[in-house]
Parts: sequence; C-alpha cells; structure tokens
Amino acid sequence: MYGRVPKLGSKDIIFLGASRMQTGIDLATFTQRHPDRQALLLAQSGLGTSFPVFKHLVEQTNYNGTIIIDETEVTLSSERDRRQFTSVNHCYHNFSMNRQLNRNISSWLQSHFMFLNPQSSSFRLWGNLITDRKLPVPFYTKSLEDRQQLTDYARADRKALKALRQSRLPKNSTEYVDRVLPTFGEWSNQTQHWQQPIARFQRRGGKVVFVRMPVARDLWQFEGQTYPPDRYWHPWMNKLGVKSVHFAEYPDLSSFPLPDTSHLDMRNKATFTQRLLTHSED
Repeated sequence: MYGRVPKLGSKDIIFLGASRMQTGIDLATFTQRHPDRQALLLAQSGLGTSFPVFKHLVEQTNYNGTIIIDETEVTLSSERDRRQFTSVNHCYHNFSMNRQLNRNISSWLQSHFMFLNPQSSSFRLWGNLITDRKLPVPFYTKSLEDRQQLTDYARADRKALKALRQSRLPKNSTEYVDRVLPTFGEWSNQTQHWQQPIARFQRRGGKVVFVRMPVARDLWQFEGQTYPPDRYWHPWMNKLGVKSVHFAEYPDLSSFPLPDTSHLDMRNKATFTQRLLTHSED
C-alpha cells in the first residue's frame, strides 16, 4: 500500500491512524463522493501514534495532498515508535516483488478459506465439524487488503463483548479524575516533534487535518475530564495552524453506538465517512 504514495497527487488523500480509522473509514464512500480523487488508507491497528509514518511521508516523498490523521491527546505526546517505524522499513527494504506476490496470493486464499484465516486454524475448523457438525461461526472482525476493517457486532459473542467493553472503562471515577495532569505548556512540550514536519508539509502545499475519532459516551465522560478539548486539543491545533475535527463537538459524529467503546460497526462506516469528510472539508 505504501508504494502507491508516489502516484498520488495534490487532490488525493491519505488516512493515517490506528484501528479506529480502519473501522471508521469506508473507501468506497470516498470514491463515490470524489470519483476524480484517490484515497489511501495507511492506518495500522495497534500503532498508537502515526507520527513516524507522517514524518516519513514528509521527509521521504513529495506528496502534497491532504493527510487526515487519527490521534488522541495521549498519542500526540507519545514518544513510542518515533525512532523507528518498522512497517515503513519493511516496505522499502524487505517487501520484495516475490514477497508481494506471495502476500497477494495468501490474502486471496485467507479471504476464501476458514482454515487459512490468520485468526483461525484447521483445528478449529475440524473441531467444529466433528463435535458440532457445522462450520465455525466467522469472526466478527475482518481485515481487507486495503487495510479497511469490517466489524460486525451482530456476530460477536455478547458475553465476550461485554467483558471487553468493561475492561476498557475505568473501574471507578477517580481512576481518571484524580490523576495529576500536565498543564497545556507541559503537554505541548511533549508534542513538539510534530511542529517541524507539519510546517514543512504545509510549505509545499500539503494540508493536515487531525481527527479525534469517536469513543463511547461512558468512556468519553472520563477522557473528556482528563483532557478537555478547550484546554488541550483546540489550543494545540490553533498553535500549529491546522484544521481539526473533534467528534465530541459534532452530534452527528458522536451519536453512533460503539459496543466495544472504540470501533464502529461496519453498517455505520459509510454514513460516518460521509459526515467526517463533510466536516473535514468545510
């Protein structure tokens, strides 16, 4: 996917982030909305901050289109992965034509055969056939070759999903509120690594849009107290002179159900994408 960047023009768009961006963005919707533009999804589940990818795009390519970046207050100030981004290194140094061909074949096979699914095994397949005399229930998440993720909560085990949700919520109200929080000055000092590459990207005509992707209301009531947008998010965006979209300030972005607190159901991807693009392009 990263190898497509040199082919993109100033009208095209790149989405960066982690799993929230993967489950929230529908590339087909973007194409329907902008048939004359290309979109590339470079989000990676579990990545944390997108800074290493953004920095590489600025310093190692001539891309000057729009980059929409999914970040939080925590990831913006994160030091993790700033020195080395293994996925980019893998693309340039290890992902030969032979490996790319094998990967394409494997992806096709894995998408059609349960026993080759990277999240499953032949033992699960035969175990279900022998004991239950039926195929195992498909996983409720699916990753596509273009990095999109489809989350079908109707397939999820309700008890497991409830346990997952509870594990992501604070155990009590003081877990967030009683923490010693940095002042804006202290926090912004930890985000200084963004300033130079953003300024460089803007000078060559590029546009940056930061997005705070939706989280469940019961999670946001704690996160919102920890990092109030008017004390951290907006002053930082104004300081850098970039556009941003914070889900909590848009009713049409904050009204989606999030059963696991963080990720959209596949049935809501298209609608969410339409609304996010509208706010990003205003």
